Amino acid sequence: MRKVKVLILTVVFLLTMALPAMAQSNSPVYKGSYQDASFYGSEGTVDTSVYLSTNFEAKDSYILYYQTYDYEKDEYYYGSAVVPASKVVFDINKGTAKVNQTVEVNKVDFTCDEEGNCTGDETPAGTKSINLTWAFNSKSYSTSKYTDKNVQIDFDQYIKLSKGTFKDYYNVSVSGTVDGKGTDSFEYSGGNVSTGSSFAIIK
Repeated sequence: MRKVKVLILTVVFLLTMALPAMAQSNSPVYKGSYQDASFYGSEGTVDTSVYLSTNFEAKDSYILYYQTYDYEKDEYYYGSAVVPASKVVFDINKGTAKVNQTVEVNKVDFTCDEEGNCTGDETPAGTKSINLTWAFNSKSYSTSKYTDKNVQIDFDQYIKLSKGTFKDYYNVSVSGTVDGKGTDSFEYSGGNVSTGSSFAIIK
């Protein structure tokens, strides 16, 4: 079975995106936590991914990502939306996550030069409705940890120490619809849920 291309951003990557904003704050110490849930499905030559994650740059909100890629037509569509935390259900104790949100989507056409440098031209392609519910066993998970030292995040700004712990939950099932298509109607589909916490000292 052809491997599905999945939009799964690791906590290290997400934290790296947030580091410049952290560096601009007056506090040398950053503490944070995150929650994320993803769905991926394959139908014919089209792969679809949905990713919901804590928004590191805006308090009390999440970011919902959507993308599809058609291998035969070489067509790529991408979109994202900031979702207030009040509109997202994420209950670790009950093993439930849920989001119901419309995302504005762009078609992205990539152009590459002879040296392999590529740029993407975006064209508005309407909206997609995402209505998904994740169910998982809150007591069944694997735990991972990471430590980074002296990571440059700006011209003269460094992370002296960064530590994080995250949990990946097992037996995750996803129900609902993506652009009106039920999750159970994909040829191949699956989902992931993870949570974590991080600590960083900026120097």
